[in-house]
Amino acid sequence: MILAFEMTWPGPAHAPVNSSMIQTIALAYPDQPIRVFADPTHITELRRDPALTAYTQVEFVPIDVYPKLFGKTHIVSFARLRQEFATLRRGVAGVPRDEPSLVFLLSATSTAIVAASLLARLQRGRIGVQVTLHGNLNDLTGWRSRNPLARAFDLNAAMTARHPPAFRFLVLEPAIKDALAGLVPQAMARTDALPHPINVSEIPPEHDLKLRPPLRIGLVGQGTRAKGIDLFLDLARDFRARYGDAVAFDLVGRVPNGSDLAAFAPLAHAVTSDAMSRTDFVERLAGLHYVFLALQEDYYRLSASGALIDALTRLKPVIATRLPIVERLFEDFGEIGYLCDDKAGFRAALESILATMDAARYRRQQEALREARDSRTPGRLAVAYRAIMQRHFGGLLEPRPLDPPLPQRARPAAAGPA
Repeated sequence: MILAFEMTWPGPAHAPVNSSMIQTIALAYPDQPIRVFADPTHITELRRDPALTAYTQVEFVPIDVYPKLFGKTHIVSFARLRQEFATLRRGVAGVPRDEPSLVFLLSATSTAIVAASLLARLQRGRIGVQVTLHGNLNDLTGWRSRNPLARAFDLNAAMTARHPPAFRFLVLEPAIKDALAGLVPQAMARTDALPHPINVSEIPPEHDLKLRPPLRIGLVGQGTRAKGIDLFLDLARDFRARYGDAVAFDLVGRVPNGSDLAAFAPLAHAVTSDAMSRTDFVERLAGLHYVFLALQEDYYRLSASGALIDALTRLKPVIATRLPIVERLFEDFGEIGYLCDDKAGFRAALESILATMDAARYRRQQEALREARDSRTPGRLAVAYRAIMQRHFGGLLEPRPLDPPLPQRARPAAAGPA
């Protein structure tokens, strides 16, 4: 049995990637029942994905998520640790005693890692643990408490601690695993990488968006420094002043609380700090020609980009920073947009697009994106995921061979007539 836990995020956060990961696992092990433990509001979001609910082996179990510290994974909370351990223990208790199980953490705080490791040591029977790590990997390079007890339970400590043999980490880009090697080399022997999956339910119907004015450039997601919002606004002001209605810049997402909304005046739509509905998000994204990804290395060398996955899913070529998570896609699939080394590179890319409006090149970029997208569907990734499991988990979820029949004692030959 496979037990998937989302103990970090309620509501829509991480719902698209969680859905895709569960689908990947379901396709890799179609004979295994999967129980998904999550906050009721998160389950509601998952149930909205018809691609996920089509898997009859998947059932949902509501749990209580620790109600404090949402988004503050760097803070070590022993109250959260107690709740995480209790949640995991209750989930595992529902597995028949003689049935092997995989505990799959869809996301994890450092204390959830500790709780899962402890449970695996205490639990009888065959159990494996797989921990998915997302942007909270940046906790490895951030603030650490001076309290020695808290430091003993933070992410640095959790990733370098001794764990049971069938305990592994999973990161969602090969380039992120490469970056980890210089930070926590002790964890590399138990870390696997899988490309970040796309959500097949969000693949849009085929639509030939013509490359013609106004050229629509969008920053996707939250307008933060890590995503390059400052450069995006600078370019919007400059290009709008010089090109007028021939170009439009849009933030498809929201601004952080407390932002100066006047700074966003050059954009095509008014901005807000309120969360955008997924319906509005998809509609606005559909109208873009290019997705702007001025991703900052200090965050995105250890984090996959949801905006990049959105661009792949909808075949939107990117204008992107030359970071490993992006550059690897160019190396594997060809030109999926423009790679930029600095601010001048972003400016030059935009100038080139506006000067040429090369429709044939745009179509070639979309075809390269299509190939990249096809490589990241749950169906394609299920093969790679099952290979990881077979290589490192000792056939944990494989059907056990039937016991050979006991040899029958030879019968004595029947006596012949006297």
